[in-house]
Amino acid sequence: MQRAFLIVWIIILGWPKPQLQAQDPQFSQFYASPLYLNPALTGSTDRGRVGVNYRNQWPSLTHTFTTISAYADYFSKAAESGIGLIVTEHKEGFLDFKSTEIGGLYSYKMQVASGLVLRTGVQLSYFQKNINFEELVFGNQIDIVNGQVVGPSGEVFEKGANVNFLSASAGALLYTNLAWLGFSTHHINEPNQSFIDQESRLARKYSLHAGYKIMFAKGKRLRTVAYQFQERSATLALNYKKQGGFNQLDMGVQLYFQPLVIGGWYRGIPIQSVNKVFKNESIIALVGLELNSNMSFGYSYDFTVSRLAGSTGGAHEFSLTLNFGKIVKRTRRDTILPCFKY
Repeated sequence: MQRAFLIVWIIILGWPKPQLQAQDPQFSQFYASPLYLNPALTGSTDRGRVGVNYRNQWPSLTHTFTTISAYADYFSKAAESGIGLIVTEHKEGFLDFKSTEIGGLYSYKMQVASGLVLRTGVQLSYFQKNINFEELVFGNQIDIVNGQVVGPSGEVFEKGANVNFLSASAGALLYTNLAWLGFSTHHINEPNQSFIDQESRLARKYSLHAGYKIMFAKGKRLRTVAYQFQERSATLALNYKKQGGFNQLDMGVQLYFQPLVIGGWYRGIPIQSVNKVFKNESIIALVGLELNSNMSFGYSYDFTVSRLAGSTGGAHEFSLTLNFGKIVKRTRRDTILPCFKY
């Protein structure tokens, strides 16, 4: 176990310098964390909604990465606007590092043409980050031969440190009944996140997401959900992210045979390489269940396919979504966002 963790840490230390920049935590079920993905998705159900997402990454290691995010949003038909709140906490055990975000969101919905809707959104978040410098490991402490960390580093740091800052984000989403295209930018102001009174800017994160839904023949009538007939569909989607020196692509397909969801994803950019190592990261399997008209649950597992395969234990992720309130009255001409259920 210790040797596996050391290998991971050496890879991180040996990564090219442009890659050594702060990166936001991620969710494999990114459409099940809509407010985290794009502020424009605030109020996108046209009713009330609360949700929780939990991710445990690399559980086989002694020091794991965990992220939990909870959100709530509501749509007002009178104002054609959505408001929301998101709270996210990310922990990295090795550094005793914790990042907490509390954000407020607002979105506006506008019908730009027949069958075409534009949503725009903004977000302002307060961040608090804490770290314990005593847990850092430096190169002179690593015994490569024995695979151990030995002796003190000789560096002197405070026992703990914290930093607080504000971050502004914005996004937009254009969609029809069968397709969507969205773009978001987080940390527009690139706040300073240094713990030691120096400048260390949090790089902007850009996200481009798109998808298309293919409808199949309708299934049987269902009395337990808020639809007259069972929906059967396949949805293709992708999400491309770039932050600092990092970039990443998630793409996959979701099959929805109401109330069951089965999905498969690929994460990586196979045509790019770093030090002659191609950027293949994970294959993701997902299963979800619509428990009733107001509640849905999803689980996904990341199978690591990079050089770390067999050492990390992949990643487990859970999502729970609850809808409440009356659905805004719709007509046949209304455009409904066709995004993933999970």
